[in-house]
Amino acid sequence: MRSKLKYNSKYSNELRKILLKHINANARDYLILSIFFVIGVMAGVILINNSDAQSKAEISGYINSFIETINNEGYVIDKTKLIQVSIIENIKLVAIIWFAGSTVIGIPLIYIITSYKGFCMGYTISAIISSLGIGKRNVIFNFISLSAEYNCNSNYSYALCKCTQVV
Repeated sequence: MRSKLKYNSKYSNELRKILLKHINANARDYLILSIFFVIGVMAGVILINNSDAQSKAEISGYINSFIETINNEGYVIDKTKLIQVSIIENIKLVAIIWFAGSTVIGIPLIYIITSYKGFCMGYTISAIISSLGIGKRNVIFNFISLSAEYNCNSNYSYALCKCTQVV
């Protein structure tokens, strides 16, 4: 027998009202953070597109060897461990952002972190697309890359972000 969760519309409507009120009150801040994120993404894409052929070859070789290693050696990804690490890293980031937001001096740190996260996402996605292309065989991989959370704490995107030091 399946247990059914009761849907209480009274509480969900109150929660929706509170969230909408918060978003409306802070719309300017969300817009500014979104602009910084987009600037970071564009900076990552521009860095990949303007790098020389040797740097592009190194990045492409790294990505291709990474994919070949996963395919040939049959790695099994431990999903629970991946979720645990992701949650712990995101909690650390939320704590840093919360602490920075509670001080006047730390507020610019929030914009720097947001730009850096955007840079890592733009750099990683642009590197993957430039090395693998957007062919039909890579559509799923590119979609996962776009929808996944890429922060520089994960090993793969951390290594790609560290490639900026080579460029």
